[in-house]
Amino acid sequence: MEEYEEIVKKIPVIERAIGPLAGLATRLDYLGPKVQELEGTLSPRVAELAEIIGKLEYALRTLELPEGVAMPQEIQQIPFSYNIPALEGVVLSEDAPLSGYIKEITIHWPDGSNALVKAKVGHGDKQFCPREGSLALNDATPTYPFSEWVNFHENIWVEMENADGVNSHAITVTVTLEGTVP
Repeated sequence: MEEYEEIVKKIPVIERAIGPLAGLATRLDYLGPKVQELEGTLSPRVAELAEIIGKLEYALRTLELPEGVAMPQEIQQIPFSYNIPALEGVVLSEDAPLSGYIKEITIHWPDGSNALVKAKVGHGDKQFCPREGSLALNDATPTYPFSEWVNFHENIWVEMENADGVNSHAITVTVTLEGTVP
C-alpha cells in the first residue's frame, strides 16, 4: 500500500484525473508500468494484459470528463527517411516511444521516382500499410489514416525498395503516433 501511495504522489498535478473516473485512472497509472515490467518475462497472457491496460489508459485520456478537463495525450511523429541507391532496398525501424494508436502514415515520393520506389509499413510482424504488397507513386505525398494499436517499445518498421536501375531516390515515411507515455 505504501508503494501505491508513493507512486500516486509522484503523478504531476496537471496529469491527475478528476471526476468520476479518477480512481480508475489512478489505479491504471499504478498498474500500467508494473505490467509493462513483467511483459517480456512471463507468458503471452501478460503481454495481452499490458495491451488491454494500454488501451484503457488511452481511452481514459481521450474522454472529456464532466468538468471539461481532458487527460493529456502525447502525439509523436517518427520520420523514416532514406536516399535509396539504384536497385537497392532498406528496412528502417524504431521502437514505439509510447503505447497508443498509429493515426497516420504519410509517404513522400519525389518527382522522378516514377512509381519505381515501393514502400510498406508495419509493426512487430504485422504489415498494415498497405495490408499486403507495396505502395509506389510519383511526385505525391498522400496521408493514410489508421487506428493501429502499438505497445510501448514495439518495433515499428518501414521497408523501401528502389526498382529504378539508374537513379537513387530519397523517400520519407512519417508515422504519426498518438497515445500515452508510460
